[in-house]
Amino acid sequence: MNRKIITLFIILALFVVGCGTTSTNGNEATPTPFPTPVRHTYTVQKGDITVNAKFGGRVAPLALYTTYFQINGEVKEVYANVNDVVKKGQLLGELAEAQALRAKADGTQRTIRRAQIKLEIAKLTLDQYKTQGHSADEIKIQELQVESAQMDFDEVLQGLGIDPTVPVTNELDAQVAQARVFAPADGTIVSAVTAGRNVTTTTPAFVLGEPDKLEVLVDLDASKTDDQTKQMFEGMSVFVATDSKPDVNLKGTVRQLPSPYGTGPSDEHILHIVLDTPPSADTYKVGDLLHITVQLASKKGLLWLPPDAIRSTGGRTFVILNSDGGPKRVDVELGLKTNDMMEIVSGLTEGQVVIGP
Repeated sequence: MNRKIITLFIILALFVVGCGTTSTNGNEATPTPFPTPVRHTYTVQKGDITVNAKFGGRVAPLALYTTYFQINGEVKEVYANVNDVVKKGQLLGELAEAQALRAKADGTQRTIRRAQIKLEIAKLTLDQYKTQGHSADEIKIQELQVESAQMDFDEVLQGLGIDPTVPVTNELDAQVAQARVFAPADGTIVSAVTAGRNVTTTTPAFVLGEPDKLEVLVDLDASKTDDQTKQMFEGMSVFVATDSKPDVNLKGTVRQLPSPYGTGPSDEHILHIVLDTPPSADTYKVGDLLHITVQLASKKGLLWLPPDAIRSTGGRTFVILNSDGGPKRVDVELGLKTNDMMEIVSGLTEGQVVIGP
């Protein structure tokens, strides 16, 4: 009997120890929960947005005339450079193709001259027949010779693409002139092509201006020209600051934009600005670098969110709102945009809280 009691006691002790061990191991295996990530929230606010475009420009003589070559080619010679003063009719540059055109013109001139000589001989012979009393048949034959020579002469001109009613020399000079550019008026060279450059009939070759009248030239980024200039118009106001005189604030007007947004050449990508204040030692001069600000758009009292609050995928623009049923996707329509603010045209109301990505 005592032996059974001792055995039962030992079994009970082992059971208690086993339970304690299991309990300890179970506590050690309990995982530590990870912290719940914190998501940023954004509140729909009401405020004002101003969209500005900023450019760097340089002061140059006012551009009045832009010249172009009449054919495509490679610029061979440049006879006038930036800031050179030129006279009306002065040769400014020519293409490599001008030499070939001159050679062709010389050959054309000789071909025309041969046909012209035959016609002149036929006419002189006819005059001689009439004055020397040749028979009517001989005179008639020579008249036909003149008519034939005239027809040959006209066919030569037409075959060379020359208008028979226009003096030949003028026509040939005009052909060579297609590869040359002349100054259309007195002025100062504002910009000029360089030798070796390939140009087309729409490439500005030389731009002339007046040295006593100045403007600001802005070289537009061709990749951004459409986005910027489609929101601008000729005559709109701009704000200008100078590098050399940071305390001087100037105002000006857009004089010319590239086509199709303005009257300038489509491939020039230059913004022309005239300033309200005349040049002086205290304001600006030729060569000064200026900072131009153009206000493209401005709205007051609109709803907005920061760009980080807006999501786009699958062609949809939306935000995430908390709702009784959990996060909810809401489509929104955007308006004006800056680096810090995006206008909410529709989809949200002031004070709503948006969950960030």
